[in-house]
Amino acid sequence: MDSIINALGMGGNSAVIAFSAAMLFFGAEWLVKGGSHLAQQLGVKPIIVGLSIVAFGTSMPEFVVSLIANVWEDSSTIAIGNIIGSNVTNIGLILGLSGLVFPITIHFKQTYRGLLFLLAISLLLYALSLDGSISRFEGFIMVLCLLGYILYLYRHPSEIPDEHLNDDLGKMTQNILLVLAGSIALSMGAWLFVKSAVWIADEFNIPKMVIGLTIVAVGTSLPELATSLVAAFRKQGEISVGNIIGSNIFNILFIMGGVGLIKPLDVLESRIIDGVSVDVFPHAQYMIMMLFGIVLIPLGLRHKIGRLTGTILVAGYIGFYVYLFFGNLV
Repeated sequence: MDSIINALGMGGNSAVIAFSAAMLFFGAEWLVKGGSHLAQQLGVKPIIVGLSIVAFGTSMPEFVVSLIANVWEDSSTIAIGNIIGSNVTNIGLILGLSGLVFPITIHFKQTYRGLLFLLAISLLLYALSLDGSISRFEGFIMVLCLLGYILYLYRHPSEIPDEHLNDDLGKMTQNILLVLAGSIALSMGAWLFVKSAVWIADEFNIPKMVIGLTIVAVGTSLPELATSLVAAFRKQGEISVGNIIGSNIFNILFIMGGVGLIKPLDVLESRIIDGVSVDVFPHAQYMIMMLFGIVLIPLGLRHKIGRLTGTILVAGYIGFYVYLFFGNLV
């Protein structure tokens, strides 16, 4: 397979990335739809479905891509960049675009606890990463935090965005096939995505962290983008905000914690500076991720993300990309 990827060249690998991103998107959609309907048919309460299948399912593209990058491709910095980049993409691009589609009203009393928790675990992630890696024990700590967060949401269901789970459930066999098809599409899409992303990084001497922060982060954030834009068009902005906060929490605790629990993550990026190989810690990327989270606090206090604010968020996101490629950030 590696020889085929190498033979495709830039144009072919770009097409593979686009195709595999579509597989990630539809795989997540099929897995969530089939899994949630199947669970309801088996008598599982809607709140449990929302906290498990829906929440984990929408984060599966990031998880599978990060897992393959870290375990099979030995490219842990793609996994790190994917998580940080996805969190920046969720706020800067997705929430910004949602605000441009239709001004979003934020119910700050319903979201501030989740927002404060997001900032707390972002600081925790930064602190755990300072030694240059995420060990299995540190991954275990983050998974425990995730379980505590899920337990909290179970006891406070008013803070869970309404996912409208009680639609036509269809036939059980159809839902089983959707789960299987979604799982296969996610696995194959993630594998092809990582293979082509690694090739582009190696071929053009682009740091894998940057590839994770950009191409991979956008590709794996497609389910959140679709969910939030649909909510914005339906004038259900509070769902957009709730989904973004929840997704960012899961990105840190489920993906970074889960992948680190399976295999320790190396956070440092090897760079050639003045002819010498140097391991660089991505301080700035962590800071920018936390900055995009902090900016939600004044927006929440204003109770609104209008078109001007949406424009500023998107502009900040574009600035992040420009800084990555031209500011020698990594």
